[in-house]
Amino acid sequence: MWLRSCRHRKSKIRFSGMSQTFFQKERCMIDFGCISIFFKDEFVKRGKEVSVLLPSVKARLGVTYSGQVDFDSDGKVEVSRLNHRFDSIPSSFSSLAFIIIDGTDFVKFPYIRLCASPAKILQGHNVYGSDDPELCLFALVEAFVMAMPHLAGFMDFETAALEYIDLTYSAKVANDNTALQVLNVLRNVSGGQTKNRTTDDYLTTTYWGKGTGNSKRNSRRKQLKAYLKGPELQHAIKEVQKKLFQAKGDEALTQCLKRQLAALVQPQVQQMADGCIRFESRLFAVWLRDNGLPTHLFDFIQKAKAPNVLNQLWQKSWQDIFKSFEGAKMHLHDDKAIHESLKANFYREGKSGKTFSKANKLFNFFNSIKTRGFETVYRETDRATFGRYLADLKTAGLSRAQLQNLTAETTNVIPLVRMINVDFNTQHPEGWQEPETLQVQTRRLLKLVS
Repeated sequence: MWLRSCRHRKSKIRFSGMSQTFFQKERCMIDFGCISIFFKDEFVKRGKEVSVLLPSVKARLGVTYSGQVDFDSDGKVEVSRLNHRFDSIPSSFSSLAFIIIDGTDFVKFPYIRLCASPAKILQGHNVYGSDDPELCLFALVEAFVMAMPHLAGFMDFETAALEYIDLTYSAKVANDNTALQVLNVLRNVSGGQTKNRTTDDYLTTTYWGKGTGNSKRNSRRKQLKAYLKGPELQHAIKEVQKKLFQAKGDEALTQCLKRQLAALVQPQVQQMADGCIRFESRLFAVWLRDNGLPTHLFDFIQKAKAPNVLNQLWQKSWQDIFKSFEGAKMHLHDDKAIHESLKANFYREGKSGKTFSKANKLFNFFNSIKTRGFETVYRETDRATFGRYLADLKTAGLSRAQLQNLTAETTNVIPLVRMINVDFNTQHPEGWQEPETLQVQTRRLLKLVS
C-alpha cells in the first residue's frame, strides 16, 4: 500500500467571506465513488465499431443478462444488446453495486462499473469518514474481488478508471430545525452556470446541476447537493431495522445488519449528524480532467493523495454558489418550541415508544408556508387537506394571520454566511481514527467467528 502523507502546518484561508484556520491537510470525506474496469482482451470479441463479450464468457460470468434476439434472412439467431442490471454485493457493513455493460456506441469495449460509499463499506456510516483516496477507492475494488473472485478473474484491473467521485464537507448549526431554515434559503441561490433545481420538493435536500421534476437534464460535469444529514441518518436507521426484521433465519445477513445498526446509533455519530448541513460535490471524469486530474484510477490516487488536492477540488466546484451567499440574508426563526408543541399533541403510542409522523408532517407543512408563502401553498394544496392542517397548527398557537405573514417578518435577520461555517478542523469527532482496510477488517471478523 502506498504511504499516506499527512502534514500538519497551520495556514489561513479566506473562503466565501469567511476566515478559517485549518491544518494543511484539510479533511473532507470521499462520500461515494464510481469505478469502471474493462474486461481482459482474451474474453472480448472485437468488432469494427463495437467490441462485445464472447458468448461463451457471458455464460460463465454467473450473472443474469437480458437482451434482444434477432433472426437473419437465413433463420440464424443473433443475440444482441445484452445488458446486466445493477446487482448488489454485501460486505461486512454495507453493499457495493455493480453492473456489467457490453460494448456500446458510447463505450466501445465491455466493462464493469462499481459504485458504493467507501465510508459505509469501511465503517458502516457516512456521517463522517476518510479522505484517503487509496483507502477509499481501493475499498470498492477489494469488496468486489473478495465477494466475487470468479468474476474478478475476467477483469483487467490495470484499466480501472474513475467515472465520478463525491466529495463532502459539513457545516454545523444549532439543530436540525435551524438547518432546515438555512436550506430553505439555499433553494433560492444560484451562481454562474450552476442553477438550483428545486422541483423535487424535498424539504431536506436541494440540488444544483441535477435535473429533477420536469427538468431531467443532468449535468455530466458536476452536480452539487446540500442536504440535512440528521433526517437521512434517522431514515437509514429505520431501513436497517426493517431489513433486520425481514432477515430472520439468515444468520450471515443478520450479523451484517447488526453491525450496520450498531455503527449508525453510536452517540458520536448521532451528535455529528444533528444540525449538520452537508455540501456534496459529485465530480465527473470530464470535470476532473479539465481541472488537471487524471481519471485512470491508480494515477488519480497518486495525485489526489497530495495535501489539499481534494479540498481544492471541492472549493472550486462550489465557488460560484458560495460567492452568491455573500450579501444574502435569512430570517432565523426559533421553531423548536413549535415542533415540540406539535409532537406533544400529535403522536402515536407503539411497542417501541411514541412515533411523531403526523407532528413531523405538520411541521413540514409549516416550513413549506414559511418558505413558499401562504398563498402559494394554499393554491397548490387540496382545500380539505389545507383546512385540516391549518386547524391542527392552531394547537401550537399559530393563527391564520401569523401564518400569512411568516415571510414578512423582519426580526432575527442575519447574513447567510454567518450560518454556513464550514470548519475544516471539525469534520470528525475528537479521537476519530482512519478505518482499517477492508481486507484487514475481514480477516479480523473471520478470526472472531472461527
